[in-house]
Amino acid sequence: MNCGILRALIWESKRGSDDQDAGWLALPAGVGVGTVGASWAAFFASQGLPVSVYDRTPAALEKGLADARAALARLEAAGLLAEDADHAATRLRAADSLEAAVAEADFVQETVYEDYGLKAEVWRSIERHAPPEAVIASSTSGLLISQLAEALKRPERALVAHPFNPPHLINLVELVPGPCTDTGVLESVKQFYKMLGKAPVVLLKEVGGHIANRLQAAVWREAISLVHRGVATVEDVDTALHEGPGVRWALLGQHAIFDLGGGEAAYRGLFEGIGKSCFEQLVWPSMDTWSAVPDEGKEACIAGIEQWYRQAG
Repeated sequence: MNCGILRALIWESKRGSDDQDAGWLALPAGVGVGTVGASWAAFFASQGLPVSVYDRTPAALEKGLADARAALARLEAAGLLAEDADHAATRLRAADSLEAAVAEADFVQETVYEDYGLKAEVWRSIERHAPPEAVIASSTSGLLISQLAEALKRPERALVAHPFNPPHLINLVELVPGPCTDTGVLESVKQFYKMLGKAPVVLLKEVGGHIANRLQAAVWREAISLVHRGVATVEDVDTALHEGPGVRWALLGQHAIFDLGGGEAAYRGLFEGIGKSCFEQLVWPSMDTWSAVPDEGKEACIAGIEQWYRQAG
């Protein structure tokens, strides 16, 4: 099981100014060096921050560092890195223990496997070895902070900070405070990510899957259903998404899009117009609501992917 650490030091550029938030210092560390952890490491290094990576097995540590270096190279090739990738990669540093990696950390980004028991074990270890004021943030895609924080003696300094993968490319970070999370901690974490160019959003209450994964799950279920019911092929369902609503979604969210689509009456007009005549009467009543993918639907989608992407590509 991967257990990696990334570590970064950032000084806010306005240090010493009259701005109340200026000079905020953060020394973050992240636990987990799989796909997401390596991407986080590349992101911090790309922002000029030293990153310390640790794993319990040399092979996993080596792979995590290699993946982070490869991500930096791709950023440079795409013109998204302000410096040479090899120079940025010098900020990727190996730590010989978890204790050493978090000993001076102000902020810990945890990205281990999605399992409450494993995360509890790792969180307790981080809390033992990190400074008392350190913040622990989980990259979990859907686990609940109220349960994760039960492992801690200081749950007021814990929250979920879920990136949309890969974090070195996508700006979204979903922040989910727990019932004991200090509001000052939440605001500091939000500002920290914003300083690094991220787009943090804050959930007002916890829910499995947070925001983006729930929206993605709803679209995926209908995409599977359309193939399962023989309405369209995998290729045409995907084409309809990326050539239609996907273009809009790259610019605006669903609420804003439908507000614009409501005409002079704005969002209310959408609810009273197409919302009633199309969605309420025709679309929603005919949509599947299953909570487990039917086997036939699963196989139909897999076969469609094999035919379209694998063989055609």
